[in-house]
Amino acid sequence: MFLPRIFLLTLFLALVASCGQATGPKRPQLDVAHVVAGTGDVSPDVVERIRKIVATELVPLQKAFDGKEVERFFVHVHGSRDEMPEQLVAGVHKDSPGFAILGRHQIHLIWGEMIRLGSKPAGVVRHELVHELLDQYVKPNGRHIPRWFHEGLAQVLAGDTYLGAREDDLVWRASVGSLPSMASLRERFPKAMSDVRTAYAQSFSYVAWLSREYGMSTLLRCARYADRMTSFGGALVGQTGRDSLQLETAWKHYIVYGSGAPWRVMFSSWFSLLMILVLPVLVLALIRRLNAEERAARRIAARTKADALAAERAAQVRAETEEESAAWLRESEATASPESEEGDDPDRLREDGGQGSG
Repeated sequence: MFLPRIFLLTLFLALVASCGQATGPKRPQLDVAHVVAGTGDVSPDVVERIRKIVATELVPLQKAFDGKEVERFFVHVHGSRDEMPEQLVAGVHKDSPGFAILGRHQIHLIWGEMIRLGSKPAGVVRHELVHELLDQYVKPNGRHIPRWFHEGLAQVLAGDTYLGAREDDLVWRASVGSLPSMASLRERFPKAMSDVRTAYAQSFSYVAWLSREYGMSTLLRCARYADRMTSFGGALVGQTGRDSLQLETAWKHYIVYGSGAPWRVMFSSWFSLLMILVLPVLVLALIRRLNAEERAARRIAARTKADALAAERAAQVRAETEEESAAWLRESEATASPESEEGDDPDRLREDGGQGSG
């Protein structure tokens, strides 16, 4: 009886070991990802750099998806968006440095956009790898995975948000209840740049919150359960025991009261808030300054007018004085001329004097 038990125990351990080995990847990682140059002028150094990043990031991401074997896919590195076929970039946001074509095992990276936007190549590669791996993970039901979960999971596992999206941008809209529902982001994202950024931030925040609350394994299990009979939202309700409204309400409550985002927004916008508080004081000071300048201008205008009137009066007085002086001189000359004609003649006086002496 002792030997059969040892034999059965050994057989059981061997079976467990073989099952554990079966769950691991069977294909070497470098063989499944083919990085090739796409359209435009792409240097071999850039292609090689992307190849190394893909090889580095693929292994840990594959572990995040339960170590499932990855089918072969291609990574195309393009020089610029302008040189890519129009039908390939149709529907892709103009500020996207990369995108994945789900179901076709293709990832397209735009090197020129990475440089223009200042995106980190490793972050872009991780983001797009998550899209490809998730699509393979739920195959053949990839079309039943909502867009918000695809983008949210890609940002969470990549450790970086997309298009500069931030959870802090959601605070005010969450507090007033103006955030769109996750159901509205199931098929596609809006086209306006501000709305697209909000959609990425919302997807990132919601998936990150779900992962913290229920675990990444639960979310991936919901993704596996999603098919034409069971929606991802229905699987999420079944796994969490809360309906969509309860989940979104709890998530929004976390944003406003638990994430610390309001304080981050306040501290990051302290100068703007300070200016708002100081603005009334500045307006009053400006009004006082303008009134003082207006009063000074009136005083200067009044003084200038008074000086002009005084100058005019002085000129008038000078003109009258000069006219009176000229008239007086004319009158003096006129009175002095007859007196010299009626004066005594010296010769007559001499004659009169001679007659008197004789």
